Formats: sequence, structure tokens, C-alpha cells
Amino acid sequence: MRLKPSTAELVGAHVMSWVSLSPSFIPRTWWMTAVSTGFSQAFGYLVGAAGHGLARSAVRLTGAEIAVDPARLQPVRERVPWAMAGISAVAWLRSVNRQAEICGLMETRPIPLKEHAYGTVMGAALGASLIQAGRALTAGGQAVSRVLRPALPEPAAALAGAVVAGAATTLVLDKVVYRRLLERVSRAAHETNDLLLPGRFQPTEPERSGSPASLEPWDTLGSKGQAVVSDGPRAVDIEAATGEPGLTPIRAYAGWREDRDLEATAQAVVAELRRTGGFERKVLLVINTTGTGWLQEWSASAVEFLTGGDCALAAMQYTYLPSGVAMVVDRATPTAAGEALLHAVEAELATRPADRRPMLLVGGESLGALGGTSAFDGLQDMLERVDGAVWTGMPRISAFWRQLVSRRRLGTPEILPVVDDGRHVRFVSRPRDLVTDITGVDYGEWHHPRVVVAQHPSDPVVWWSPELMWREPEWAREQAGSDVSRSVRWMPWVTFWQVASDMPRSATVPGGHGHRYLEEMVSYWAAVLGLDPLEDRSSIMQAIRRLIVPSEG
Repeated sequence: MRLKPSTAELVGAHVMSWVSLSPSFIPRTWWMTAVSTGFSQAFGYLVGAAGHGLARSAVRLTGAEIAVDPARLQPVRERVPWAMAGISAVAWLRSVNRQAEICGLMETRPIPLKEHAYGTVMGAALGASLIQAGRALTAGGQAVSRVLRPALPEPAAALAGAVVAGAATTLVLDKVVYRRLLERVSRAAHETNDLLLPGRFQPTEPERSGSPASLEPWDTLGSKGQAVVSDGPRAVDIEAATGEPGLTPIRAYAGWREDRDLEATAQAVVAELRRTGGFERKVLLVINTTGTGWLQEWSASAVEFLTGGDCALAAMQYTYLPSGVAMVVDRATPTAAGEALLHAVEAELATRPADRRPMLLVGGESLGALGGTSAFDGLQDMLERVDGAVWTGMPRISAFWRQLVSRRRLGTPEILPVVDDGRHVRFVSRPRDLVTDITGVDYGEWHHPRVVVAQHPSDPVVWWSPELMWREPEWAREQAGSDVSRSVRWMPWVTFWQVASDMPRSATVPGGHGHRYLEEMVSYWAAVLGLDPLEDRSSIMQAIRRLIVPSEG
């Protein structure tokens, strides 16, 4: 193994480090910078190594001899490190300025300069570690190739060495990194699921699962399920905010348990709806939860206040893993859970006279939107089966999202596509998008059922996909986002890691940006319910804000 990297390898690593400092959606903490820079640096080194190897192979195959005077090359070799250091300094300063710009767009505090510096240093350390690990594996493959050369033709020996190196890499990543990390995360998540979150108490109202009257014991709901039934408005809160008589909303919830499958859990939710009289309420809202069993409190409370409490919520937990982990290791379960719960509710509704059924609404955020929309064969199926829907922060890997966006009006962007002239479905990034399209033209009549798909231009959960590694997405070319830096550019491999590292922090930025859908949910659900979406409902928003207890999922 060569002790010193080649010039091509060094240049490749440096160039990709510069690219990695370009902006993405969310202001970067030190660890976000470290992840993006480290993986990008390793990728650049790999590209440089491949180019160096191809050049040497070409020289050997052609038999060409390149005579270069070392004395003439020496000044170049001496200047290259200084040039790269200078460009690195400029790239870093530009990155700091771009991050300040993004903080302004996000309406959040600037990232301290020392955090930028620390992240860059840690990124370089991560990159160096990845490079050394790769060099060690490559050296192992070359050693195998040398051993096999007496018995095999040189191309076959080289191939065998590459296969051994690849197999060793796969083994290390799978057995040592991936599986151990997943086991640790799963163990921590399981322990967290059994903890009572601060500010939550067992409800006493019979309208809530987990209460003394409930069929679902309090200690089986999981920490996020306990938050669901503990949180939210009661009749007194609704009356105070609206000035009208109100009911205590029903919240039917079933937690994840090892002794029952998804269908049995869904039936437990239906049993809770029967017990509480949920099917006799005016509105029945089925929400598909995210990982850990969390649901968007702003979404649930908005419907409850807007209906005067004459509604019931149905939700269930299907995993104790965090959403990000569940989205990577198991996308089938959210889909199956969404189908199981909706089908169970629909089966019960089918036993009741049509004129005595509640308005059926569906919704979900992030992983919940992915799973919830998977219960339908497409938009037409959704319109035929439910009376309205609000989906927020839906990942673009969703088949439903892709179907809708592929049908958008020519000339409208992925960020705010216009589908079927807004007759039934409208994409929005803020409430006023409910009534006007991206060009500022008023929509025509909005027919029922109504479907709202809310997605912020700066929400990395929406815009991340595996294809970012090798394909430029349309949103990167459109640059239509009002809270996204115009300096954002797509680069192979780099953008994938940038957007991936944006996702965890996107749920902590101010509302209306990133993956934070808060006050705007009142307007979205008002539109679906047939109310004026732009009416001033600040009293309801203030009431929800007072009731909200922090609980990330």
C-alpha cells in the first residue's frame, strides 16, 4: 500500500470538501457539517484514486512513456498544497456567509463561528478515517491479488482481489456498523417507549383511551401514545377559545404490543371508538402516526377546535423506533398499519346507515403521510373513500406523491405543483396557497372531498431520496423556494448527504419552515372542512399553543 496519497487523490478530496461546504436547506450544526464534509471528502478521494488508477492502466496498456523533468514539476508540487489551502479558506468563509443567509431565511439565530470551525475539523477527521479504512481494505484486496497471480491470469487475480475487498467492506458495514448501531438504537427506543413524558398524566375522561373506563390500559400505550391521550383540548378549552358550546373530543388510541398484530391493534382502536361513541360524532379523523407512535398535535387539535369538539380521533402505534430509523429499516410496517386502521374503521362504518356516518377525514405527517397514503390506490380512490385529507411533510419516495406530481400542470414546479387545476387537491407551503396557485392566479371552485398536501420548500424530509446520489432532481433546477438559498446546487453524492444531515434538525427550526407544520394546520383543516381558510382564527391558535406540551417524534 502506498504510504502517501497521490496528487489526484488529494485534489479529489479537497475539491469535494469545498463542494460539501455549499448550502442546503437547514442551518448546519457542527455535526451536520462534519457528516457532509467527511463523506464528501472520502468520495472525492475515491474519485481521484480511480482517475489515477485509470491513467496508470492506460499508460501500461498503450506502452506509452511520459518523460517529465522532476525539476520542473517540483515548483508545481510545492504550490499545489498552498493553493488548495487558500481555496479551502475561501470556501469556508463563503460557507459561513451562506449559513448566515439561511439562518435569516429560517428566522433563527446564527450559528456561532466556532461551531462552523469545529464541524469542519471534525469533518476532516471523519474523512481521513474513512479514507484510511478504504485504503486498508484496498491493500488487503491487492495482497490477495498478488497471492493468486501465479495460479490465475492477472485480470482474474485482480478481480478476485477486488471481490475480496468488496466483500470485506460489506461485512464490516453490515455486521460491525449497521447491525450494532441498529441494535443500540432499538434498545434505547424500547426503553424510551416505557417512559412517561414530562407533563403527561393519565386522563380521567371516559372519552380518552388509557382512562379508567378504557379498554386500553394506560401503561400499554407507550410514551407517545400516553402523550396523545393526555394532550389536546377538553370542552372547557374549546368553549373558551370559540365562545360556543363544545364537547370533549374523543381520542381513541392503541399502543404497540408484542402479543398482537397490526390488525388486532386496529380492531382495538375500533373497539375504543365504539366504547366512547366515536362513530356518533360529526367528524372522525384517522391519523397515521409516525415512528414511536407520535402524531402532530397541531393537526389533531385544529380539527377538534374547528368542530367544537364534535369529533373523534383514531390512531395507533405500530413501532417504537424513531421515524428516521423506521423509514430506513422498515417502510412496510407503516404502510401495513395505515391500511389496517383505515380498513378496520371503514368496515365498522359500513355496518351503519349512510346518513348516520360521521365525516371521515384522514391525515398524517412524514412517515405517517407515507403510510397513510399507501392505504389508497391513488387520488381517485382517496376521493371515493374519504371526505377530506391533510398530508404534511410527505416524503417524495411516496408513490402517492409521485403520482400527483407527475400529473402537475406544465410549467408548475415540484415545490408547488398545480394538479387538475386545484379541483380537489392543492399543494401548499403556506395558507394563502389554498386559494391562489404559485403564479398568483386564483383557483376556481374547490370541490369536495378536498385534499391538502403541505410541503415547505425547505423541508428536507420531502426532498430527500436515494436518487440524489446520482440524479439531479427537478426541485434543484427550479429554485422556487422562498425560504431556500438561491446558492443551493445539486452535486452527485454530496447533496444526498447534505439533505440527509438536514433532516434531524429540520424538526427544530421555527414553524413554517423545514419539517415544522404548526399554526398553519388550522387553516389547512378549515379548508378541508369547508370553512374560510383565511379567516382570522388567532384565538384558536393561541389556545392550541398554550395546550401544546413539547413532544418530538
